[in-house]
Amino acid sequence: MIIPGLMTAAETASDLSSFTGRRGGSDAERRAALWLSDRLRSQGRAATIETFWCRPNWALAHAWHAVLGLGASVLIVSQPRIGGVLALVTMASIALDAATGRSLGRRLTPERASQNVVALDPAQTPGPARVIVTANYDAGRAGLVDRAAPRVLAATLRRAGAGGRLSLGWLGWLTIALLWLVVIAIARNGTVIDIVQLVPSIWLLIAIVALVELGLSPPSPAASDNAAGVAVALTAIAALDARTDGSAAAVDLVLQGASDRDPVGLRRYLSRGGAARERPIVLGIAASGSGSPRWWRSDGPLWPLGYDRRLRELAADACQAADGHRGRGTTPALGARAVGLRAIAIGCLDDRGIVPRSHLRTDTPEQFDPSSIDATTRAAVAIITAIERTIAPRTSAVID
Repeated sequence: MIIPGLMTAAETASDLSSFTGRRGGSDAERRAALWLSDRLRSQGRAATIETFWCRPNWALAHAWHAVLGLGASVLIVSQPRIGGVLALVTMASIALDAATGRSLGRRLTPERASQNVVALDPAQTPGPARVIVTANYDAGRAGLVDRAAPRVLAATLRRAGAGGRLSLGWLGWLTIALLWLVVIAIARNGTVIDIVQLVPSIWLLIAIVALVELGLSPPSPAASDNAAGVAVALTAIAALDARTDGSAAAVDLVLQGASDRDPVGLRRYLSRGGAARERPIVLGIAASGSGSPRWWRSDGPLWPLGYDRRLRELAADACQAADGHRGRGTTPALGARAVGLRAIAIGCLDDRGIVPRSHLRTDTPEQFDPSSIDATTRAAVAIITAIERTIAPRTSAVID
């Protein structure tokens, strides 16, 4: 989609990708935020940078959880009660992290300053319903778990679970290993169950190695995932602002910092100034650099959260894809869904349900498919237009 006088979405994504090493809380991320703010002002939107403090290295945080779990496994041999309690505490910490981004594991990782780039609808009034278009602009780390073989295996297992209905996210499997240890601690009464205990212990050891390696890995170029998603959001906003027929909803833009595979940026934005109390509708733009436009039916690394049913219907029409993706990761819209807001996520996937080159060193602008970026932009505009036509009028009537 080309907006007269503005860069194309592919050009915007390529320029954002030039901020190499823009992991959450880094200087490169701050420079990218300033560039995005200037970019928004050039297309007629006043932008503000909202700084927040966070502990963005979620991989090391969960590595600490896995270490606690392995410690529980060792204690269960001689002190089953203490080991079982430690496993339960670790499970609670993982659940707290998934819900709030705060946990025992997070406290053991470095704190960093990140920032959201926020551009409110310049024509908004207090009455109309609000729509938030959001994407994360930071770069995720490129670890061994993101290589082709593990990702294909994960996608295959997800499809094997009744098309994704019965599959768990990776944090769900970590929690099952801890629950397994709790059961062993309860059942351990002089019975030889060392072999049974060995299974979750091996899984926890593998998780520690994989998470530490990921947490110490350098960031990927993050061109498709998610500079392309940011470019889609910017271009869609420009297209909506260029309309002359007015709208039934105020459309705001929130570009999240430190939010790759962890929705901390959107959480912070929604918790400030009562933004969540206004009950906005949230459209998250995931990786869009190549593949076919798809919409997410559900998402979440611990327990899957289903996206809004009516928004799923609108997204299916806009993406021309009847079957929604049952994700088990973190899209830019997950933070809104986690606090009970109406939300939907769109992006591009290949035929296997995988984001091409996500979190790989090969995720560069040279690999863009401009038709994928353009199709996702058109889908985003179509969804927002449909929200204004079918959902926002009813929401406004309730407010009035």
